[in-house]
Amino acid sequence: MIRNLNQDDFQNWSDLYKAYANFYKVPMNAKILDTLWTWIHDKNHVVNGVCFDLEGKIVGIAHYRAMPRPIKGQYMGFLDDLFVEPDYRGQKIAQKFIEHLKSLSKANNWYGIRWITHSSNKNAKKLYDKIANNTGFDLYELKEN
Repeated sequence: MIRNLNQDDFQNWSDLYKAYANFYKVPMNAKILDTLWTWIHDKNHVVNGVCFDLEGKIVGIAHYRAMPRPIKGQYMGFLDDLFVEPDYRGQKIAQKFIEHLKSLSKANNWYGIRWITHSSNKNAKKLYDKIANNTGFDLYELKEN
């Protein structure tokens, strides 16, 4: 079952988010976890968090937000993070998260849903290529030093 994250989910959520960061080889620390957790539970912040709860155990998490799509003059949903515990992959949990976002898109009159994944994430790309269109855009990031 997909549901919103609640305050009692912190430990399970943080374990999954650390595994997600590890998958992408991104350093993770308590400050980042605390900041994101605060954003998820702040009604005035744009980041939302949901989880896949399987009989009281969280086995997947997703973070999303609404974002403007200026060229269309509309909002759309943006999926920031999606992670399913490795032992539970192959059970269509990621696809269920995407379907959930699709229903939120309809309910909120968004233009659609967007997300990115690393080109090396072959398993995710197999699913994404089946259910969505690859836009063909490359992602660039300018970092401040």
